[in-house]
Amino acid sequence: MRKILAIFTLVAGASLIAVGQDGSKSTDNQKKQTATSARSKTTRNAFGVNNVAPQTAVVSSMDQNVLREYAGVYQWQPNGFVYLQLWNELSGFDKPSQLVSFDESGEVRVLYPTERDHFFAGPGAAVSTSIQSRIEFQRNRTGKITALTWRREGLAPRIARRVEIERREDVRFSNRSVQLAGTFISPSTGGKHPAIILVHGSGPENREFILPFARFLVARGMAVLGYDKRGVGGSTGEWQTATFDDLADDVVAAFEYLRKRSDIDAAQIGLLGVSQAGWIMPIAAVRAPDIAFLISISGAAVAPAETSLDETRNEMAAAGRRPEMIEQIISLMRVEYRFAQTGEGWEEYLAARQQLATRFGGTPPPNFPGSREDPLWQTMRAFYFYDPGPTLRRLRTPTLSILGELDKNIVADKNKAAWETALKVAGNRDYTLIILPKTNHLQWEAKTGNNAEEPSLQGFVPAYFTTIQDWLAKRVRRFRRLR
Repeated sequence: MRKILAIFTLVAGASLIAVGQDGSKSTDNQKKQTATSARSKTTRNAFGVNNVAPQTAVVSSMDQNVLREYAGVYQWQPNGFVYLQLWNELSGFDKPSQLVSFDESGEVRVLYPTERDHFFAGPGAAVSTSIQSRIEFQRNRTGKITALTWRREGLAPRIARRVEIERREDVRFSNRSVQLAGTFISPSTGGKHPAIILVHGSGPENREFILPFARFLVARGMAVLGYDKRGVGGSTGEWQTATFDDLADDVVAAFEYLRKRSDIDAAQIGLLGVSQAGWIMPIAAVRAPDIAFLISISGAAVAPAETSLDETRNEMAAAGRRPEMIEQIISLMRVEYRFAQTGEGWEEYLAARQQLATRFGGTPPPNFPGSREDPLWQTMRAFYFYDPGPTLRRLRTPTLSILGELDKNIVADKNKAAWETALKVAGNRDYTLIILPKTNHLQWEAKTGNNAEEPSLQGFVPAYFTTIQDWLAKRVRRFRRLR
């Protein structure tokens, strides 16, 4: 989701790690791991449910195709849903995707398999070292999964029936020579539906990566199109060398595809994206003015290089690093960026790089290339110095920007001010800029907002869903609220 800075592997220590590099690693399909912990008292968490006393279990390997059988929509009550899907935000792009549950209450849990139809979930989103809940799936006589039972210590078992409220269709569309493959999800009811295109953050994200941020909208009457980023999954091309302009053209291609469908209201197609999408969606919306709305989740209105400096400073401070160390690294990053942008200052950069390496045992830190030919320079030139201001000053599309108060990467106050300044200049008459309290980059309820705590968090703040629902209900025909 966010750009993980490998700089910290050596420089800042293991406390600044990629999401999922704690207990969630235990779901690696190459091994089994025993999850154990001493018993503890039952307490009540922020979601008003009991934390189970930890138990012991074995995490079993399970093929992703088998895990996919459990994916789908399950219904607790008339208007209460939990969505299960494969997701790799918590495992990392270099690991197999995990089966993750997303409850409309906001709660997020990796489901760790123990045997066929039996799973457990820990006390945080991706904690495999203790057990809070056990989940069992039920099948009918033909072997089809029909329900799940969620057993959490201290609470009565809950049963969710598997329901078919969605229609799914694998689709393809093209942006010039690039073929993009995706999945179109629509309500099972007939008629023309409003639609949302899911726009990726950074990295090799597939068609399901942004889905948890928007899937709740299908039950409210909206269709959703997610596609594999170019060079990922079933899509051709290369994401590593694609510019923001290229990625925005992919979004426009998705828009053009949707508005030709007979089951879509062509005047009610909007965008929803996370993180890096905050730079991409405005480009697409300016190029395609008929895009009906834009929802930016943790999206920046300042240059990518500035957000990288912010994240570096904030994450290292959260890890307790000394101010002089932080400033030395920030200074090196600025020299690095100067060379990447202008080609000047190579000797100054090498000297600063060596000085930092000497301080940390003689090994140069990652993400600071030692050669002019390193491909990272090309990546920096393609992305880091993009100025979103000129595009935002032309953006008249109805816009909702949601920022996290504790986001260490996209600093909320700074970026809200930048969004507002630009949209006022644009003459945009319909924009809403919101900072959700106590939320991180994922809009999960957080304590500090740093990367290291994410696996232990509970999930989305409920206000994330209600904010989007209420905003869309005022602007989109056929949108229906669920209470």
